[in-house]
Amino acid sequence: MKKIILLVFILNAMLCAKATMSQKSYDSLMKVQKHIELNEIKKAKEILNILLESKNNYTKSYTYQYLANITLQDNNYEKTKEYYENIIKLNSLEKNNINRIKLSLSKIYLSLEEYSKSIKLSKELLKNPETSIKIQTDIYKTLIYASYYTKKFQDSISYSKKYINLSKEKKENIYQIYYSSYIELKNYHKAISTLNTMVRIWQNQQNYWLQLISLYQETKQYKKALSTIELSYKEKVLDPKKYTQFFVNLLLQNDLFQKGSLALENGIKKGYIKDDKKSFELLMSAYLSAKEFNKAVSNMSTSKYAKNLKFKKILANLYYNEHNYKATIKVLKSIAQVKKIDPEVQILLALSYYEINNIKETTIHLQNVLHTKKRKRAIQIAKALRIDINKAFN
Repeated sequence: MKKIILLVFILNAMLCAKATMSQKSYDSLMKVQKHIELNEIKKAKEILNILLESKNNYTKSYTYQYLANITLQDNNYEKTKEYYENIIKLNSLEKNNINRIKLSLSKIYLSLEEYSKSIKLSKELLKNPETSIKIQTDIYKTLIYASYYTKKFQDSISYSKKYINLSKEKKENIYQIYYSSYIELKNYHKAISTLNTMVRIWQNQQNYWLQLISLYQETKQYKKALSTIELSYKEKVLDPKKYTQFFVNLLLQNDLFQKGSLALENGIKKGYIKDDKKSFELLMSAYLSAKEFNKAVSNMSTSKYAKNLKFKKILANLYYNEHNYKATIKVLKSIAQVKKIDPEVQILLALSYYEINNIKETTIHLQNVLHTKKRKRAIQIAKALRIDINKAFN
């Protein structure tokens, strides 16, 4: 149940009420007031139950109001609702006092999830031209929630705008509903605009920054997402220990590979990102995409995470592209000892030996490929290099 804290006060009009009821009833209500102040609720209720038998509607109205305040303190909203409805039906109090009861009842309806009743009563109150701005903001607040909970998101947005324009105080919960309504309507442009305002007002709220960054991603505004997360770091809102990985992923998703690799390097170095196989693979991928081949070679030639076949092949290719054929052969030989008939390894070995004028080894490694699926490729290479692939060696 969605509850709202209600602060309801006994009407400060008992002096005026004295002329509208018997002296006995008036004195009884004063005794009730005294018992309530002393927290003698049972005694107060005994008097109030007797007063309900009165034929004077003014007396009954004030009696119901005292009872409503007692039940409200006990969070008995159903009973409070009943008492308020009785006061309105009697319609004996002054108009302003009746309107105050209606305002309280609209909030009770909201708390009891009787949203249609809350909306109807709130709209009725807004029609009163004498309603003060303070009361109007209170009514709009009720309408914002009631509309949102009934999935009337556009109405909730409309009432939120009116509330924000009237209220001098920035209420965070109102802005949250305002923003959420736009999200429900998938109006991400307006949601972003609202979140930007929320970030300025509640600068230290990490959730708002993260939601804003996520929305920029959702709408493919990657540069704005990046600038927002960088600003959050600058303002010391987001903790790098928690969000460096998120930042790295965002950079790489935006094809900012060099910047992403630097952020990943720094994150691993400072311990923000775990130094493991997964991080290593991501870093190598970033280096390769950024064409940072020297860094990739340096890391793959020394890292314990680069001992598998995948990285050895990558390292060998990098050495080959740098014309370091002897290093290429050294890496590939360590692979060939484990898996002799890997056609990709054999072909690269053949090409590397050819570059250092070792035709015998070139021919042998091309011959190793003849019994694999890369047979045609080996024959094509031999033909291009003018090598007799059928030649036997002792």
